[in-house]
Amino acid sequence: MGLGTANDLRVLIALENGQAAEGARDVFKKMGAPVVKVAATKGDVLEAMHQTVFNLVLVEDTFSDLGGLDFCRFIRMVSSPTSVAPLILAMKMPDRARVQEARDAGINRIIIMPFTTDSILKNVQDILDNPTPFIRVSGYSGPCRRKQNILKKGLERRQQQTGVLSVEAQKKLFKGI
Repeated sequence: MGLGTANDLRVLIALENGQAAEGARDVFKKMGAPVVKVAATKGDVLEAMHQTVFNLVLVEDTFSDLGGLDFCRFIRMVSSPTSVAPLILAMKMPDRARVQEARDAGINRIIIMPFTTDSILKNVQDILDNPTPFIRVSGYSGPCRRKQNILKKGLERRQQQTGVLSVEAQKKLFKGI
């Protein structure tokens, strides 16, 4: 069961690089996304977020004023359906530490800049087709970081599953229901 289709997308693109932003906008428009907003500054982003509830955000790791990771942490903290939207981080020079920091900031996917049309399409399609539960607990807000069901010895810390937003609940938020 997927989150939805490209026709359900309401995308916020927060990239300083104007050429990359326009290229990404064109990709989302060709996919069929009815709402695609491009923002180059913190002010543009905040204005766009006041006007529209987005269900997918593409942000650059060096985004102006805030920095991409701090902006993603901000999105995860806001009281809005956008806070559970999938986040794609466009990184210029990824390394192990930055990727782990992005994961801990609640990023769903990372693409490398300069990105290709294919990299955007594959990542967005994977997000739509294979959603993961959303976790909101003290110290972390973002997609479930567990990628495999591994049997561990000892106590399972998630037995009560508090702070988990199911995929079905995410689907309703994604579609604006």
